[in-house]
Order: sequence, then C-alpha cells, then structure tokens
Amino acid sequence: YRCMCRVAMIVYSIALVIGFATAKFFHPKKSFVPQLKFGRFHIHHWIWGTVLLGVIYLTGYVHDFLVGVVTGIALQGLTYKNWSIFRD
Repeated sequence: YRCMCRVAMIVYSIALVIGFATAKFFHPKKSFVPQLKFGRFHIHHWIWGTVLLGVIYLTGYVHDFLVGVVTGIALQGLTYKNWSIFRD
C-alpha cells in the first residue's frame, strides 16, 4: 500500500509540473487559446481549472495524472497580477 501511495504522489507531482509549465507556455500570449471574457468579467484559467477539478471529483474519475495537470493549470493562473474575476 505504501508503495502505491508513493507512485501516485510521484505521478501527481510530475503532472502538476507539466500542467503548470503548459499553462505558462500557452497563456496569455497565444492567440489560439480561448479566453472567456464577458463585459467586465474574465473567467481566468485558474477559475475554470478549479471548476474542472470539482467536476472530476463529482464524476468519480479521479486519476492522479489528470488531477495533477489540472491543478498545475489552476495554480499557474494565480501567479498573474490580474488573477481577479473582475477586469479593469
């Protein structure tokens, strides 16, 4: 059991780095990445990433790699100065 936990933790950690690096590479400068902007509101990738994590848990498809990638994407979104849902 202990070995399985370590493997899961390693998979999750590697996936987290992959998700963070992927989000850093593709956002915000790449024009082909969809942006969710509605008037004064901007749904940043940390918001939809967090919602997606909730959906993953609710559906029961909790895979360490998938959760790690989406968590990395969400965490990377919080590194921006304009991480708020409201736009100026």
